[in-house]
Amino acid sequence: MPETKMIHIRFPATVIDKMTVYLKEHGINRNSFIVEAVTEKLRREMQVKAFRETRGALTHEDAPEWTKTGGTKWVQGLRGKD
Repeated sequence: MPETKMIHIRFPATVIDKMTVYLKEHGINRNSFIVEAVTEKLRREMQVKAFRETRGALTHEDAPEWTKTGGTKWVQGLRGKD
């Protein structure tokens, strides 16, 4: 098991109440739920950061098929090639 550390945090009472009901209904451990939620939030935030940092990395010339064809036509073209 990975090393763990204890922290003390405050939640709004309404959030705790809703979480307690949800966790009881689904038989989920509170600590595991919070760790998973924070891990998922961090993963999403890191993805957004990476997307922002790489914005503009490709020019129109690098991927011309991305700019000349609308998204719907592009997907239809892919499906037609199956």
